[in-house]
Parts: sequence; structure tokens; C-alpha cells
Amino acid sequence: MKNYKKKAIYLSLFASLLNISYLHSQSAEKSSLYDYFDQTVGKDNLNINNGIVHSEPFRPIAGKNRYYAEEFNIGDISFEGQIYSNVNLKYDILTDQVVYKQTGSSENLPINLISEKVDYFFIKNKKFVNIKPDSNKAIAITKGFYEESYAGDNVSLYIKHYKEKVKVFQSDGVYYNFIYKINYFLKYNSHFYKVESEKDFKKIFPDYKKDISNFYNTDKKLERSDKMKFMENLAKQINGLLKKSSN
Repeated sequence: MKNYKKKAIYLSLFASLLNISYLHSQSAEKSSLYDYFDQTVGKDNLNINNGIVHSEPFRPIAGKNRYYAEEFNIGDISFEGQIYSNVNLKYDILTDQVVYKQTGSSENLPINLISEKVDYFFIKNKKFVNIKPDSNKAIAITKGFYEESYAGDNVSLYIKHYKEKVKVFQSDGVYYNFIYKINYFLKYNSHFYKVESEKDFKKIFPDYKKDISNFYNTDKKLERSDKMKFMENLAKQINGLLKKSSN
């Protein structure tokens, strides 16, 4: 109970300090949020036991990593409804965790933001939203961060980026390979559907089977070369058909 209260205090202080960082964004480079945080709660409390400091427990093989983008990128994030612009962000897709690093001193360690408090964020011009489905309903999607590939009036497409780790034994020790994978989800009539094939789309939209078949036949090359773009285009096409039929 005592540890729980301490964690609550640390997280409350951190959220307040993020607000300070936003209000004083013009001097963000000069005033380190971590300096304030360290002075308030003490550096001894900045460790993995508090669920804050980001760690790298898995040694990757060359050219592989657990992130959406390996390096920190300048992006925007909505944290507890407050937007923070031009901050250092990294998306750990192995653990589905947003990592934040304050600019300034090299002592500023990267931290894992509390996922429940992150509304959405932008990295490399891609928007990721925190989807929190109703746990009482049996639906195809689970809670977590999803790329909002396309948001239409009737249909929206979301992409789940994730990686699976595989242990690799080398002469100098144990390493890990991170295999990148993607799942696609379509939101229609407030429901989420996992979609991978032409058959999946036809099952959701039986009135547009012919249109869907024509789309697949026309864009086979794009499906093979850039499936993300293909799926986005198909979602747009279906949204347009639904919009046209409602007029």
C-alpha cells in the first residue's frame, strides 16, 4: 500500500511537470523537465521498479530492434488530454509502449509513459491512437496503440504494428531477432473487424462484392508491393461507395 501511494505521487508529479514543460515550451531546451523531477522525487526513485525508466533487456542482433523507428524522433503527443509538441518520442512496438526522453543533460533517461494516459501521438508523420475497446464486448481488436491509416465518415482503417522476439544463439552469447508484423482492422458502424483478404471485406460489405473484386483485380501489383497503401486505398473506396449510397 505504501509503495502504491509513492507511485501515485511520482506519477502525479510527472504529469504536472509535463504541463510545466508545455507552458514553457519556448525554453524547453534550457530547462530540463528531468532536473525538476529528479530534485522532487530523488534520482534513487528513477528505476524500473517504479515502472518509469525504459530499459533494453534484450540484446538485438545487428540491424534489428524492437521499435517502430530505432532512434528518437521529434513528435507530438496528447497526454491526459494535454498536447505536447516537438518532444522526443520512440514507440516500442514489442511492448506497445510510448517512450519519452526530455532534451538536455545526458543524464535524462528515457521513460515509459503510462499507456492509459496517452491519448494519441505522432511519429514520422504517422498518427497512433490509443484504442480502448469495451472489455465486456467480444470484438476483434484488443486495447493498445494503432496507426490511424485512414479515417473516413463511414469506414476507418487501423494498422497494428508489432514485433515478435526470437532468441538467437551466437558465439559470444544470446541475442534476439525482432520480426516485424502487421495486422489490419476496419472500423465500421462502431465495430472493429480484422481484415486481411478479399474474402474478409466481402463478408463485411456483401452489397459491394463486385466492387471489391474489381478493386483487387485492378490493383494486384500494389497489393504485392505496398499492402499498407493498398488497404488504405480500398478503405477509401468502400467509404466512398457507402457515402454515395446514402445520398
